[in-house]
Amino acid sequence: MSLNASRRLRFAIAIGFLALCSLCVGCVFWKQELQYRLPTPVPQSYRPVKVGETVNLADNLKGERARFLHFYNPDCPCSRFNVQHLRALIRNFGDSLSIAVVVASGDDLLRARKTFGEQVEFVSDGEGNIARACGVYSTPQAAIIDRDGKLYYRGNYNVSRYCSSRATNFAELSVLALMNKQPPPQFGLLATESYGCSLNKEEQPTFY
Repeated sequence: MSLNASRRLRFAIAIGFLALCSLCVGCVFWKQELQYRLPTPVPQSYRPVKVGETVNLADNLKGERARFLHFYNPDCPCSRFNVQHLRALIRNFGDSLSIAVVVASGDDLLRARKTFGEQVEFVSDGEGNIARACGVYSTPQAAIIDRDGKLYYRGNYNVSRYCSSRATNFAELSVLALMNKQPPPQFGLLATESYGCSLNKEEQPTFY
């Protein structure tokens, strides 16, 4: 093999190696970050629930206090990044609201208890009745139901999945507005367009 041919071969191998590395980095970035910046696909059978609409919950989720439902998936990176923020909400508002963590299966229920302890209620929503009643199809999502049983807020916690932007703590701001007897805040699509992971892990994005 001539010297020039050998150089061209080494150059081609180097280019191929760099391309492979770039592809691997791109795949990791997509898996860990980019896909969660895109809106969660809306299930075909999804029926939106509007703010002010009565939410039909099971009797065990009804009560005299307003209800805060956190839809949690322990396998979803966005849900895991949201844990510290939810713990802060539990500490700050647990005496004023009935807070419950809603998961999709019994296995997730056990994992949620290990994550959040016994500070809140835990509900397994295997049939998806609670999610449908609240108009939720992704996680992490919050649904706030006022004392009259009407939807006060349904949406994201923050524009940042790390919940680091205090100005867009949508769920927390909604709780404060509810405590102050104000009308439901209007945040727009940044709050209401679902991001994160589909609730149903086996049939994404089919609504369960």
